[in-house]
Amino acid sequence: MPDPAPALASMSKAYDPSDIEKKWYDYWEENGFFAADADSDAEPHVIMMPPPNVTGRLHIGHALQDSIQDAITRIRRMQGYETLWMPGIDHAGIATQNAVEKELRETEGKTRHDLGREQFVDRVWDWKEEYGDIILDQKRKLGDSCDWSRQRFTMDEGFTRAVQEVFVQLYEEGLIYRGDYLVNWDPENETALSDEEVENEERQGHLWSIKYPLKDADEEYVTIATTRPETMLGDTAIAVNPDDERYQHLVGKTAILPLLNREIPIIADDRIDSEFGTGALKVTPAHDETDFEIGEDHDLEKITIMSPKGDINENGGPYEGLDRFEARDRIVEDLEDEGLLVEVEDYMMNVPISERSEAVIEPLISRQWFVEMEPLAEPAMEAVREDEIEFFPDRWANEYFRWMENIRDWCISRQLWWGHRIPVWYYTDENGEADPEQGYIVSIDQPEEGMVQETDVLDTWFSSWLWPFATLGWPEETDDLEKFYPTDVLVSGYDILFFWIARMIMAGYQFTDEPPFKNVFITGMVKDEQGRWMSKSLGNGIDPLEMVDQYGADATRFTLTLLCAQGQDIKLAPSKFEMGRNFANKIWNAFNVFGQFMETDADGQPTKEYERTRSFEELELVEQWMLHRLNTAIQDIDDSLDRYRLNEIAERVYDVFWRDYCDWYLELIKPPHGEEMSEEKIALATEIYETLLKLLHPLMPFITEELWWKVRPREEGDACIVADWPEVDADLMDEAAAERFELIQKMISGIRGIKSDYGVGLGHEIEVTVSVPERADDLADTVRQYADYFDKLASVTDLTVEPGADKPKASASVVVGRCEVFVPLAGMIDLEQERKRLRKEINEKEDFLESVEKKLNNRQFVNKAPDEVVERERQKKKDATAELERLRDNLADLQDVQDG
Repeated sequence: MPDPAPALASMSKAYDPSDIEKKWYDYWEENGFFAADADSDAEPHVIMMPPPNVTGRLHIGHALQDSIQDAITRIRRMQGYETLWMPGIDHAGIATQNAVEKELRETEGKTRHDLGREQFVDRVWDWKEEYGDIILDQKRKLGDSCDWSRQRFTMDEGFTRAVQEVFVQLYEEGLIYRGDYLVNWDPENETALSDEEVENEERQGHLWSIKYPLKDADEEYVTIATTRPETMLGDTAIAVNPDDERYQHLVGKTAILPLLNREIPIIADDRIDSEFGTGALKVTPAHDETDFEIGEDHDLEKITIMSPKGDINENGGPYEGLDRFEARDRIVEDLEDEGLLVEVEDYMMNVPISERSEAVIEPLISRQWFVEMEPLAEPAMEAVREDEIEFFPDRWANEYFRWMENIRDWCISRQLWWGHRIPVWYYTDENGEADPEQGYIVSIDQPEEGMVQETDVLDTWFSSWLWPFATLGWPEETDDLEKFYPTDVLVSGYDILFFWIARMIMAGYQFTDEPPFKNVFITGMVKDEQGRWMSKSLGNGIDPLEMVDQYGADATRFTLTLLCAQGQDIKLAPSKFEMGRNFANKIWNAFNVFGQFMETDADGQPTKEYERTRSFEELELVEQWMLHRLNTAIQDIDDSLDRYRLNEIAERVYDVFWRDYCDWYLELIKPPHGEEMSEEKIALATEIYETLLKLLHPLMPFITEELWWKVRPREEGDACIVADWPEVDADLMDEAAAERFELIQKMISGIRGIKSDYGVGLGHEIEVTVSVPERADDLADTVRQYADYFDKLASVTDLTVEPGADKPKASASVVVGRCEVFVPLAGMIDLEQERKRLRKEINEKEDFLESVEKKLNNRQFVNKAPDEVVERERQKKKDATAELERLRDNLADLQDVQDG
């Protein structure tokens, strides 16, 4: 039997989330509402949580994506699906090793080498146990309804077995190979990186032009331009384009490498850009990708001049031992001293940066393990072409194809200690050390006694790409795998489209012959209100937990979801969460409008059921309209869900709750002060409110659960989290009735707008005339029938409905459909004072508009000012023009009429 629901909070005027969030989260979790059952007969709905790094702390991007994933999961749960939202964390090889090394250095003054591999890895496991679950606990504060009992870690025993199995399978199929190739080398972490782990950063650098003397040719030389003069120590040729007439006579000759005096050939190659620099290229096969390819084709020597730490090695002659950038400075000085430096130019260039250490990447030849990717990419592309997998928004499919069609082999080995050891075993030499020259065996378990395992570990993404099925027990044929795979939707940012999403699709087809998910919902990224990336250096980050503490989890979730327009980045400021908090207060206080009339016990628990007995046809117009609007909203919300437009769901439920339910329906049904609300009205208000709570629950789970238990007496376990999702009821919809009410609604809004324009309070009693077309008796009767609506919402105490009525003098008017509403101003305002005020405002607005137009007519301003500044001025002109038109219309209403 479910645990009893916790005590309800008192109905104070302002909603206080601190009173309720933890108690309801504990209630949901303790009662197993998050748990997924593989033996259930219900249709499954599965979302795999992108596993955060074990080093991670909750950031605003997590909060956005978790709000989206949880909303989808909660809707599907309420719709009766067997929902699984699978949580877990990633071991994050480089990031975690760096974090533990830093702690070791700061607390004990030691390096990992002081401890040795086995002891260091034990330390990392200890660190993981202490800190690894922090981010998952933080996710609980947001309200994440994951099945925590299934939490996985990418280095747990089962997952490790899956990783090893994949490596062996790919190797046996000839898709994994080992070789000496040029890789992205991170000198800070001393490891190879994949292309996706490297970010290109535009930086100001220099272009050095250097003379390379020709052998046996006094005073003759070739000038080379380079942005990395230190790499000249590894030059093994000079290359020119065969069609470049300037150098055709030099092809086949020999040049002398400055400073080291090594002879190098001059060769011709089509890849040389004659327009770059001098048109002659120094070729350094061991330290540049293009040069490596040229070196392969021309059989050039590959001279590595740097150590794994980024220092110049023994091949660097007198520069041995220097850091690469120190060596650069020394080399430039020496070239200048020898008269070989022609010129130095400022030069903007893209510098490859390690995503993790932020060190400048060094292209370096290294023996690494690679996956051949083209055979994996083709079925993954075909799946998207054939709509087996759909992207939302679909433009991301184009980016996916762009990368996949140009895919390169994946360097999967990393020179780290923390991670999945590569399942490769080497024979040993007489000292017991691995001797790769004797050969190796690929095997999950040690194949022969005395063999030692590869010391490199696998790229973190090599485990992450298996996440959708390895978490469910693959390679074993488990009940979970059969029930919950393939999954339904993957929610992620575009920043890991290639790192992770594309690779998961490839892995899904390669190892399970099925797509890992049917849909991919790509969210925008969260930036600051100026559109800048959030960073520590800018100090512009927003801590979601601070927003939860300040505004509540519901307000935080709702605001992020509302702002998450498909395919657009979010410009966010902390103040935007006030909107979510205000909405939560509105939801809270709306209950009191009818809840104060309900029978409750001393603790505020409801003791009586209020059931509607009137049929739809027996309801009054505003009630029919409200039910119609509610069912239309349900229809729209379901449609938006199918298209993963979660922001539209938030907008729609906000609109139907605040504007329809609160601003119109509740205002029209609530009794005058001191009177009771009828049980029939309580029953319908409760019925609608309860449905709205269901629609709101996936976005704002805490406040809706609290209010859910206040609406009517409930059995234990009858929680909002597992309530039936609302379905459209066509019997509670009437387009004609809705149109009749909306006509009244627009008239009332027009009258309220006129009062606002003239500074008259809403409570000020007025007379109104409505002109209807001739022979439109039904229309006239409708307006007359609901005169009390005009009274309640616009204080219209005298409503005249007259076919073809003329506009009274000194009156304001508003056109609504085929009708015109006249509001006499005499007696409502001081006409002469109002004329003076309007003339003054018109003069001020004309002066303002003139100043804006003057600025916009200034060609220099329009051409030189930032686009957003010019656009702002154009918007000012548009707004001022509209305001002037309104003011002039108001003045025209008052002209040539005497007061009284």
